Amino acid sequence: MIKIAMIGAGSVVFSKNLTGDILSYPEFRDAALSYMDIDSDRLDVGMNLCRKVAQALGASPKIEGTLDRRQALRDADFVINMVQIGGFDSTLVDFEIPRKYGLRFTIADTTGPGGLFRALRTFPMLTGLCRDMTELCPHALLLNYSNPMSMNMQTIYRTSAVRAVGLCHSVQGTFLQLMDYLGEKPDQVSFLCAGINHMAFYLKLEKNGVDLYPRLFEAMEKPEIFKGNAVRFELMKRLGYFVTESSEHNAEYNAHFIPHGSDVVQRFAVPLDEYPRRCDAIIDEFERMKTIGKSAEKMEVHRSQEYGSTIIHSVATGAPSVVYGNMPNRGAISNLPASAITEVPTLVDGNGPQFTTVGELPPQLAGYLQPHLTQHELFIRAALEGRRDHVYQAAMFDPLTAAVLPLDKIVQMCDELIAAHGDLLPKLPAKTLVPTSGKKYPSADMKAYRQSWENVKAAAKQSHSV
Repeated sequence: MIKIAMIGAGSVVFSKNLTGDILSYPEFRDAALSYMDIDSDRLDVGMNLCRKVAQALGASPKIEGTLDRRQALRDADFVINMVQIGGFDSTLVDFEIPRKYGLRFTIADTTGPGGLFRALRTFPMLTGLCRDMTELCPHALLLNYSNPMSMNMQTIYRTSAVRAVGLCHSVQGTFLQLMDYLGEKPDQVSFLCAGINHMAFYLKLEKNGVDLYPRLFEAMEKPEIFKGNAVRFELMKRLGYFVTESSEHNAEYNAHFIPHGSDVVQRFAVPLDEYPRRCDAIIDEFERMKTIGKSAEKMEVHRSQEYGSTIIHSVATGAPSVVYGNMPNRGAISNLPASAITEVPTLVDGNGPQFTTVGELPPQLAGYLQPHLTQHELFIRAALEGRRDHVYQAAMFDPLTAAVLPLDKIVQMCDELIAAHGDLLPKLPAKTLVPTSGKKYPSADMKAYRQSWENVKAAAKQSHSV
């Protein structure tokens, strides 16, 4: 019987889906599932949903819930991390402080100031998790789902010897979108995708050896298809390849859309402030899940697109599979740094996940990725060495930030974000020749940030009603 620890199981929909995927394998019907969260209310809701999943599948796992991470980890074979440090309050800080400087985002969980500070505040938790795993379950495999994927995987690999792979649904999810555009059955089409998380590109799309890219370029010319994914199709038009993560994400990964005014934002349907709007909606969804968890209504369970259960099955049984994982590059993509966290086809068997070799990316794709790889490296050095200057530099290399703010404003913004996030961040005491802004900023005033966000929503609602 295997033991799986889910850390951050208060992400109730996600933990429910992963539980259903795992228990759908006959070999795991009696698995030990340990759910851990620091929020007892969310943990209870998550466990109620997972019990209903087990009942629907006719499985009889050993289920425990705990607020103690070490208890959950003890003797685990697999650990799934889905923690978001700071929750909605920290997300609001990441949106509202840059907004004061004229910098706006859509999601802000992967790169730029939002991704950078999310990674910094995750660093202490993630290093602690790896220390606990080294002591309590040294042979376990860590499956990380928490964003920002690339920076979090840097934390795991640069601070520990824990076996780990980062997992996302953007490769397989986008592939299904592309098959819908082309009217093809996914199981009849082969593809090769490579890059970094949220910015991997489909290098090949083939059916029976025939390249499907010409048909995708033709499909793009249909207005109803283009407008549903305008940013990614515009990038494909310019770069020659389609990128994985959504248009709302990729709109903020470069300098070509948001900085160029409302006409461009509207033309490409860029949903500014999309992530905090989703967070508002999640509150209602949580209440709905709470009601479902307590009800006697039978739950329908369907397999999700997530790779997690497939990896667990392959490692536990030795049955090989191929997924898309995030790990140190080490030559998988030959023209990217060895220490970069890349996303490529990944063979999984009883030995764990192992990268396959892709070769070189086309230079325009490597160029799209390079500023973000530089940010990732500066982030991990900032966290490991306590270097505040590396925080500034990581923000400087973000294409969107650099297109909007001069250097002194970038430093001021980072200083204000560091003060606002306070003790959630690793300490940054190292002295360098790079100056701070010289300004003193207060810790987060969440009442003021929440009011600012309410004002933004009210203004947007008013503009739509005019």
